[in-house]
Amino acid sequence: MLMLHSLLLKLHIALGVIALFLFWIPMLSRKGSALHRSSGRYYGHIMKAVALSGLVMTCMVWFDPIAIKGASLMADGQIPQRKLDFFMMLNLFLFLLSLLTWVTIRHATGSLLCKQNRDPLKHWTYQAPVWLLSLIAPYAAWQGFVFNMPLVMVFAGISLITCFGILNYLHTTTVTANRWLIEHAAAMLGSGIAAYTAFFAFGGRTLFADVLPGYWMMLPWLLPSLIGVPTSIWYKRRLSQGARV
Repeated sequence: MLMLHSLLLKLHIALGVIALFLFWIPMLSRKGSALHRSSGRYYGHIMKAVALSGLVMTCMVWFDPIAIKGASLMADGQIPQRKLDFFMMLNLFLFLLSLLTWVTIRHATGSLLCKQNRDPLKHWTYQAPVWLLSLIAPYAAWQGFVFNMPLVMVFAGISLITCFGILNYLHTTTVTANRWLIEHAAAMLGSGIAAYTAFFAFGGRTLFADVLPGYWMMLPWLLPSLIGVPTSIWYKRRLSQGARV
């Protein structure tokens, strides 16, 4: 199991780095162009693989945390309960990020493929991960409060807002003609926020350890949300105004 987790982690990191760079091509290229469509399609496939590998790894840790991370948790030959609890909270946060990434990137591709026809998106298999995320987010927020981790609480809130937005889109009786485009763009931005947050919070923290000590370390962790969420809100309003015009 440890070997499988290690291989998945290497694949997860490699694909994640590719996705961080690939994210900007469909965002900055002309909408509807061949470059926009092809790069967006590759980005979607890669992000789904990143999210799925993250979900599998976190479930493996829940199943047997000692076998996978036992050595790093040891202190004087034993694992302190508080340290184990904190590690499991971090694993919960990774699960939340992975599930949020899966929900957002799948909604980005699903809304694009179905456009005005929302019926395929109302199937229980499509909605199940959204409902699961809405159930896990409050518990993650509580764990973030207990362990004094504002980042976990922030992303629990973002997850709930994301779930509400998707479910509202699926079950509202009538929507504007270009609502699918708004959902697609917002979900693509959401997947980018999750990807960059995971990078700064885990992969990139060594880059800022000497520059941002103490609580300042949370700044790059929160930066993707501080930039991405207002951008997503502004972009959705802009598209909505265009539809009314």
